[in-house]
Amino acid sequence: MSSVTQPSPQGKSNVDTSGERDLVLSALRVAATRSRLITNVFETIGIALRQKQIDCAGAMTWLKDENLLDHLPIGPGIKR
Repeated sequence: MSSVTQPSPQGKSNVDTSGERDLVLSALRVAATRSRLITNVFETIGIALRQKQIDCAGAMTWLKDENLLDHLPIGPGIKR
């Protein structure tokens, strides 16, 4: 991860404009929203499994359909 540069003493920005700042802020909001959505999917699958509405195979299929199967720390050689 690269270091964050400190603002110059005069308050002048070296390279970022208000448009760039808005773009980064918008991207951060989107990433946070996606993170909450993924968390909601994990919790929903967990609740369905706990209440026996689905079995383990169904939970794994659901996770695969949501492209979230790789996020589970199950199996050998887990490296993150």
